[in-house]
Amino acid sequence: MDYFDGIVGQDRALQILRRALATGAINHAYLFTGPAGVGKRTAAWAFARAIVLGHDPEGEIYFREKVHPDFMLIEKPENKTSIAIEQINREMEPWLAMKPYRAARRVVIIHEAHLMSMPAANALLKTLEEPPGYAVIILVTAEPNLMETIVSRCQLIRFSPATESDIRQILIKRGLEDDDRLTNLARLGQGSIAAAIQLAEEEGIEELWHTTRNMVKDLSAGGDVEVFKCAELMEKKPAMIAGMLAALLRDIYIFQTTGRRALLVVESNHDFYKEFKPLDPERVMTTLSQMDKLSRQYRGPVNSLLLSINISYQLRDALK
Repeated sequence: MDYFDGIVGQDRALQILRRALATGAINHAYLFTGPAGVGKRTAAWAFARAIVLGHDPEGEIYFREKVHPDFMLIEKPENKTSIAIEQINREMEPWLAMKPYRAARRVVIIHEAHLMSMPAANALLKTLEEPPGYAVIILVTAEPNLMETIVSRCQLIRFSPATESDIRQILIKRGLEDDDRLTNLARLGQGSIAAAIQLAEEEGIEELWHTTRNMVKDLSAGGDVEVFKCAELMEKKPAMIAGMLAALLRDIYIFQTTGRRALLVVESNHDFYKEFKPLDPERVMTTLSQMDKLSRQYRGPVNSLLLSINISYQLRDALK
């Protein structure tokens, strides 16, 4: 049985995991890291499922319903901004101290591990220093800011951005057929399968594009008022709109420097891109990098409106 069926574009990472399962040489801790939306969480669940059910095939229904006694998921509570120390030392540690009930190992997935508070991270570190022999802890994160002492105690499994071909393949399986739309979504995903799927399923996407184009135009000629208006509009779909704004800035620059429509993320906007004055290459590259860093923080405990204001200022300055 291929537990990793359906995960595309991650052959190198999956090869390591398959080899571990085949040989039984499974480490006590793994760190699944890479861009958001490329299959890390799916792979972590598949790996955990393979470990648990490899010795307990009759436990499939328990695992599927997330009630298997030898599996635990730790993630940030909906009403919190971080993973608390209590989730580590009051839930995970006592649970790991007990030997497996049905399977040969006990498996924990810590989703978005970068959201652990410092006390929680320190508590996890103590467990990683002397883990039970039957324990497997899988950390999943898109952010490279975990404590180095935690990273050094995990086997690193790197996940790569998905290619346009990989994203197209996934979208086709989900029923999309229009070739131009597939191309646009694959490019807009910018390596993230999850982002491309979200865009494909978003209702009123054309209206959202119209809004973002107007935001870019207003920022290019506006001042602080336009920045705050832009930030307020971003709050409807902050991460998505931030990605669309970055795509428009990139396209304006690419079209100005090459004139090649085939290189654009959104080729149909080429007439719109002609409306802007020549951009400074260094400023554009710096701005795109800053926008990417800021956008990734939408998944964390930072106030989203403050992030949107900062992104709007960055974009305005690049367009001036």
